[in-house]
Order: sequence, then structure tokens, then C-alpha cells
Amino acid sequence: MEPERSLRLSIWEGAFSILFINWSTGVILTGYALALGASPGALAILGGLPFLAQLLAPLALFLRGSRKALAVRLNLLARALFFPAILAPLLPEPHRIPTLLLFAGLSQLLAAPVGVVWLSWMADLVPEERRGRYFGLRNALLGLVGTLGNLLGGAVADRLPPPTGYQAVLLLGVGLGLLSVLLLRAQAEPPLPSSPPPQKALQAAWRDGAYRRYLAVVFAWYLAVMVGGPFVVPYFIQVGGLSMTQVGLWTLLSATSGLVFGPLWGRLADREGHGAVLLRAGWVAALMPLLWLMGSRAFPWPIWAAALVDALAWSGLGTALVNAALAQAPKETRSGYLALFWLALGLGGLVGSLVAGLVARLEVGPSPYHLPILVSALLRVLVARRFRP
Repeated sequence: MEPERSLRLSIWEGAFSILFINWSTGVILTGYALALGASPGALAILGGLPFLAQLLAPLALFLRGSRKALAVRLNLLARALFFPAILAPLLPEPHRIPTLLLFAGLSQLLAAPVGVVWLSWMADLVPEERRGRYFGLRNALLGLVGTLGNLLGGAVADRLPPPTGYQAVLLLGVGLGLLSVLLLRAQAEPPLPSSPPPQKALQAAWRDGAYRRYLAVVFAWYLAVMVGGPFVVPYFIQVGGLSMTQVGLWTLLSATSGLVFGPLWGRLADREGHGAVLLRAGWVAALMPLLWLMGSRAFPWPIWAAALVDALAWSGLGTALVNAALAQAPKETRSGYLALFWLALGLGGLVGSLVAGLVARLEVGPSPYHLPILVSALLRVLVARRFRP
């Protein structure tokens, strides 16, 4: 019955988990921060927190014991620790945003090593010949669940006085995140393959010249993305005139489309390799910000069209970036390769978020968000030229 039982459970576990992750790091958290009076600089910091957390990913190599036990414990602590962030509105106004940033950051820092541990576990659980199809389907389904959650969360936020609606959604997210930990415990864990000491695994990955070049592209790509990334939802709300419910509808449209595109990208990856997906999806993602910039309160249709383009790009790109790393990693040193992948991703996103805050402070253009998004598009095009089939 294994691994089929555990693979089905993993989809259910991911469905509950993604609601917590989306709400505590995505559009709902951004709306919550706006309701608490966050500045563009604070929004840039908030957008950079997930990438700052990824800098701790290599610590996963030094954690001993069962990968399942580690993932369960770290997720349990991370999700419980987010709860104080929900209480930020009870504090005096000057302390609200710092408290939100502190506990959201601590929660994400604790969860950071889980990515390496969980992916190493799943790489042993999912048969290699099915990885593209399984992760393509799983990611598409989780994308749909997450954006249905955004739609629900946005509707609640619009119907209750701010920030009460956001608090209610985030509290539900913590509860669902804790429930997902129970499902994580129920999954099987294959025997841990013998592996060299962490230092040797990292050294083996770093000495791989082709992999170092790939890490440089990952770093540059997430830097480019995050120069504009923290301002997409604020742009939709303050420039495009979308309500939180409409933002939820936008993400629902994207996720529904991703449910179609994800398996198609997966089949292409199984047939031609993950590099072919990177090349094609990367160019789509590189040009997508231009659609955002064409939209406005009087002419919002390019923003809605971008939902389809977003689905086409990221339903393939997100999975292909990870699977391309897995494809280059020898089994015995896989953990070192994955740790460096998450480190490159985190460093790129963190540097990009810092640049985003600096660019937004220039206040060039109709809003503080136009210039960072334009710079992001230009940088994405430069990096997309480095993707190889």
C-alpha cells in the first residue's frame, strides 16, 4: 500500500498546510499589515521574511534523527509561534508592525529547515519516474486550495471591520496548520539513506561547477522577482482598485488555470527534462509584470489577464526549479545540494526585498510601486536569458 497511501495523505496534509502558509505569508498577511498602517519599507521587509528564513535551510543538514520527526516538531513550533502576531492590534500603534514582523519572522525562521528535510524525505518516497507528474499535480491542487482560501479570507476581511477580519482568518490558519501536522505524522518515512557528514555533503555540492552556475541563476532569479514582489498586492489594491475579495478572485482564477497548466508542464518535464520547463515558463514569468503595469483603477483588465499568465508561468517554474536541483544531485549528497538551493533562493529573495525597499523610497512614478515592478521586469528578462533547456 506504500507509497500510494502516504502520497495521498501528503496531498491532504499539503491542503491544510498551504492555507496556513498562504495566509501567514501571502495576500492576507499583506492586507493585515496594510490595515495596521505598514509603510512601503515595512511591506518590503515583510515580503523578504520568507527569504531571510531560507538562510537557515542548511541547518537541516546538522539536525540528526528521523526526517519525519524533525518536520513534525519544527512545523508544530513554527505554527504555534505565529499566534502572537494575531494579537498585534491590541498593542499601542507604534508597536504593532514591529510585533507583526517579529513573530511572523520567528515563525518562518523555525520552519525554514523543514523545506530541506521534507523534500529529502519526499524524494525518497516518490518514485523518480513519477516526480514530475506527482509534484505537478500536487502543486496545482495545493495552488487551487490556497487561492480558494485567499478568496474566503478576502471575503471575511472585507465583511468585518479591519483588522478583525484578518485576525479571524489568521487564527483559523493557525488551527489548520496544526491539524496538518497530525497528517504529516501519519505518513510513512523510507529508511534514511547513508550519507556523508554535513560538511562533506555541502562541499560536494559546492565543488560541482555546473551546480554552482545553476545556484547563481536561482539567486539572480529570486532577486529579480522580489524587487517587485512585495508590492504586487498593494498595487492591486491601491492602484488597480481591487478589494480583498477581488484579490482572492484573482488568485482563484490563477490557481484554477494552474490546475490545467501544472500537469501539462509535468508531462513536458518527464518527456524533455526540467530545463525545458525552466526556459519556457521563465520567459512567461519575466514578461508578466508588464501586464500589471498596464492595469489601473479605470482599466483593470490587464491585471485580470495577468492571473492566467501567472498560472502559466509559476505552475511550471516553481516545480521545475526544485526538480532541476534534484536532477543534478547524487542521492548520497542530495541533502547538501538541496540546502545550497534553498540558501541561494533565500539570499536572492532577501537581497531583492532590500533593493525593493530602496527603489520604492525613490517615489518615481504614479505610485511607490510602479518603479520597483518595472525594475523587476527588466531584471527578470536578463535572468531568463540564462535558463537552459
